[in-house]
Amino acid sequence: MKTIYLERISPYILSSAGCFLWWRLGLVLPAGDAILSSSLTLGAIITGFLATAKAIVMTLDSPIMKKIRQTDYSNDLVSYLGQAIWLSFSFCILSIVGFFVSTEDAWFGLVWIFIGLASAGAFIRVTNIMLKIIKHHPE
Repeated sequence: MKTIYLERISPYILSSAGCFLWWRLGLVLPAGDAILSSSLTLGAIITGFLATAKAIVMTLDSPIMKKIRQTDYSNDLVSYLGQAIWLSFSFCILSIVGFFVSTEDAWFGLVWIFIGLASAGAFIRVTNIMLKIIKHHPE
C-alpha cells in the first residue's frame, strides 16, 4: 500500500521540490521565445505519444492486461495515463500563454517549472509501467 501511495504522488513531489529549488535559487526563464517554442513542441509530442499509448495499452489483450483489469489497479493505470496527458497538454497551453505574458515574472517561472516537472514525472511513471507490462512474462 505504501508503494502505490508513493507511485501516485511521486510526480507532484518531484515538481514541488523543483519548484521550491527554482524559487530558492531565484531562477527565471531565459529571455526570448526559444524556450517556449521548444517547450510547446516537446509537450505536444509527449501528449500525442501518451494519447496513442493509452489507446494501445487499453486494447491489449495480453494475460497481464487481463489480470490488471480484474484489479483496482486498472483504475490507477487509467488515472496515471489521464494525468500524464492532461499535464503535458497543460504544459503546451502554458507555453502558448508565455508568448503573451512576461516570462520574467516569478509566478510564470514557478508555474512553468511545476507543470513541466509534473508532466515529466507523470510521463516517466506511465512509461515505466508500460514497459513492465510489455516485458511481463506469463508464468
